[in-house]
Amino acid sequence: MSTDKKVKVQINDMNFYVVGDDNDDYIKGLAKSLDEKIKKVQNSNYKLNQVQCLVLTALNILDEKEKFKKEEEKVKEFSKNNELYRKSIKKIEDYEKLEKTYKEEKEKNDSLILRYRNSIKDLETDNRELRMDKVNKNKEFEDLKTEVESLKKEKQNLEKQIYESQKKVIDLSREIESINEE
Repeated sequence: MSTDKKVKVQINDMNFYVVGDDNDDYIKGLAKSLDEKIKKVQNSNYKLNQVQCLVLTALNILDEKEKFKKEEEKVKEFSKNNELYRKSIKKIEDYEKLEKTYKEEKEKNDSLILRYRNSIKDLETDNRELRMDKVNKNKEFEDLKTEVESLKKEKQNLEKQIYESQKKVIDLSREIESINEE
């Protein structure tokens, strides 16, 4: 259901009735603006008749419309470029955040690597010392083993000497007994 209204306007000293569903103030504002443009053309070109004045005003309005379209396209292009710019700025900010995170993680990794290298050096030093200690203990063990073998041999020799000495003592004891018996 259309609510068309009649609005009376005056343009170039002529009355018109505009039918539409737009606001009265809006229609009167358009009519007033058109009337001002017509009067401006009439005042700057007083030799023009009414039709020429209206045609020139229409041409000026079309010119303004085309210029407005071009400006609107520029604004759209600017808006598009502005959006691209904002996206680029966002990407740059994201990149900077990533770069900062990368640097922080790299510093942590470098610190860990240094700690691990130092730990490895310490372990290698400990390992060398343990190997040297093992070599020394093995040498000491071998020396002790040799000494034990030597002592065993000496013990055997001494046992043999003791046995021989005891044998002699027994033989001498018998001999003394035999001499005493005689």
